[in-house]
Amino acid sequence: MKEITIIFFCTWKFAATFPLAVLAMKMSFIETLIYTNAGGILGVLIFAFFSDILIRTCSKYWPEKLKFFRKSKKVFKKSNRRLVTLKMKYGLPGIVILTPVLLSIPVGTFLVTKYYGTKKLNLFWLIAGNVCWSFIYIFFYTQIA
Repeated sequence: MKEITIIFFCTWKFAATFPLAVLAMKMSFIETLIYTNAGGILGVLIFAFFSDILIRTCSKYWPEKLKFFRKSKKVFKKSNRRLVTLKMKYGLPGIVILTPVLLSIPVGTFLVTKYYGTKKLNLFWLIAGNVCWSFIYIFFYTQIA
């Protein structure tokens, strides 16, 4: 049961699951590595699929001509500015690096799908970022415990 819990939580918020796995559930290094990466990979694949469907549906049913309810001047919030700056300044590597740490897997996968598409290479980079961060997190938390 604890394995399924870790996999489920890693599909949503990757970084927050490591203290739960290592400190609360007393998982070993290998167990934590396997279950957190399984959840991260599953999350990337699921949210890439649903993000692609969401983007296609929105562009099909709400094209630019039908957006009469939108204000004439687009309002940029602080969070929107940060995401655009992240995309423009750091590109795909920046999103891949920050997805497991600051962004959540759904948000990072949505951004990659929206700006770079669902190419296998893009999804591979997201998964590789999760695997790299999992080694860092596991090493950090096993040294504390």
